[in-house]
Amino acid sequence: MNRRICWCGNHDLLSFNAEYGKCSNCGTLVSVDGLTEQELQPSGDEEGFYGKRYWLDHQKKDLGFPDIFARSRSDLVDRNLYWLKILLKYRLPSAKVLELGCSHGSFVRMMRQAGYDASGLELSPWVVEFARNTFDVPVSMGPIEDLELEPATLDVVVLMDVLEHLPDPERTMGHALRLLKPDGLLLVQTPQFNGEGVYEDLVKSESAFQGMLRPDEHIYLFTEESARRLFAGLGANHVTFEPAVFYQHDMFFVVSRQPIVPVESEKATEALASTPTGRFVQAMLDLDERVKALSEHVKVIDADRAERLEQIHKLTAMVHEAQGIRGRIIGR
Repeated sequence: MNRRICWCGNHDLLSFNAEYGKCSNCGTLVSVDGLTEQELQPSGDEEGFYGKRYWLDHQKKDLGFPDIFARSRSDLVDRNLYWLKILLKYRLPSAKVLELGCSHGSFVRMMRQAGYDASGLELSPWVVEFARNTFDVPVSMGPIEDLELEPATLDVVVLMDVLEHLPDPERTMGHALRLLKPDGLLLVQTPQFNGEGVYEDLVKSESAFQGMLRPDEHIYLFTEESARRLFAGLGANHVTFEPAVFYQHDMFFVVSRQPIVPVESEKATEALASTPTGRFVQAMLDLDERVKALSEHVKVIDADRAERLEQIHKLTAMVHEAQGIRGRIIGR
């Protein structure tokens, strides 16, 4: 097994649990005994940790997640719409976007529908073909370091649930930043370690973050501060945090080497309205907003109903108490 040090170069790891240590320097959780970088690379359609079995067996049988066939459908509304909304907030179509670890390719397809010049990247030959066939999107194979792209040619690099898997996040993120234009952006979703407490506290509180402790896959689990530190060391000092889809255990943020300036929402609407497929995407975003508004309204109604029910119980108890007192008085 490979005994790791922290990405920041620190060897001093404080005890967290049997599989993870906490860096005494930057606060990142580090998988101390995990697979080597070579073991993490797929060597064929069937082999390698991130090969075909990872997508068809490991995700469902070991982790209890829906398989890639189900995810290719559900992720469109469960995740992709929100990610697209944030992307539109910071960069308009037809920006050139590369998604690292694009999985089944649904977000690449949605970005292309919105008008972005989007493509994907994956490690497994099998999932590359799956994405190409399922969503008819351009997907390349291999780590980003092997991708034949000229520096400063991308507007955005997207990493959804990828950063925590990287054996050398400094190297990979450094390469991604070199591929970006000077004002280019990284859009990142990754588990968030709050940096506080001990493993026993997570167990006691039944924290959702426990599910992120997968030592063979999640090599580095960052805090907000250690994530900022990682990118600052690579010359990207500007980080803007957004609410995460899975706020119970994730963080979601935008990174750039230049100040991050949001796009006016009217311009995003205009950009989507400029193409037929963009109009369909706008309709999906509008519907998503209506569903969320309805959900909030239902929560208010349920809270009001619960409060009224509690008042009824109190009044009923008061009536019963009054009847008891009356009965005792009459009995005298």
